[in-house]
Amino acid sequence: MDNKTMGSMAERLLNFVDTAQVHDSNFDIALTMVKNYNTIKKMTLREMADLCYVSQASISRFCRFMGYESFKEFHAALEQDFKISDDYTRQFHSLLKSNSSKALTMYREQLIDNINLTMTEENLRVLPRVLEILRDSKRVAFFSHHFLWDIGHFFQGRMIMLDRYVELFQPYEEQLNCAKSLDDGCAAFICTMGGSYFTLYKPIIDAIHDSGAKVVVLTQNIGSPFINRADYVLRCGISNQNDIGKYSALMIIDYIVMCYMRENGNV
Repeated sequence: MDNKTMGSMAERLLNFVDTAQVHDSNFDIALTMVKNYNTIKKMTLREMADLCYVSQASISRFCRFMGYESFKEFHAALEQDFKISDDYTRQFHSLLKSNSSKALTMYREQLIDNINLTMTEENLRVLPRVLEILRDSKRVAFFSHHFLWDIGHFFQGRMIMLDRYVELFQPYEEQLNCAKSLDDGCAAFICTMGGSYFTLYKPIIDAIHDSGAKVVVLTQNIGSPFINRADYVLRCGISNQNDIGKYSALMIIDYIVMCYMRENGNV
């Protein structure tokens, strides 16, 4: 996976379409791509231009607008896209087709077990110090990729209502620049269930640790060597089978928000 790929191209296009203030030609191109997402993965530059009713030069400019150096690089990112089936085991996918009731019951039980294993005494002991870091740091930044970026967006939205701005960026370059701009008065929250963020985006991790910022990691992979460089670790259960880890991460974030609200007199 290219370091610049922090999630699917669909997420980047949707993020732009959802937040664009000006509905110009770039918006029109992005919206057309979203509506024909599976089709554009196989298209040439000329075919994509015809689909969007623009020139090939306009498509090339749009690719640069989205942060890619060329159409070739943009198209390569499309080909590296995530598939929803990748988040589920073959066994679960087959069971969902043959016996959906049994599959969903199994899913619910896995989810409940994971959440129960998230609210451990160890996590509860760490939480007060995490709240202090969140309160006292001059800057707080949240780092994640793919669907866990949405956990960060939820965290950011909740904390801004408590007068605490959490920095959050989706593109690789902006996450890296943010990491490089931190110092020992700042805090970095890193959310990665399996620990893949540590290896896929090592330049960002190195920049965070070189900065001297306090590091709080939300993960299931407590065996990763990168964990040894964190100040505090909040364990999000033990299983990410069928993509249930995100619920544990959301639960911990929600609990942090509630405790922060309680401790800072916002109840």
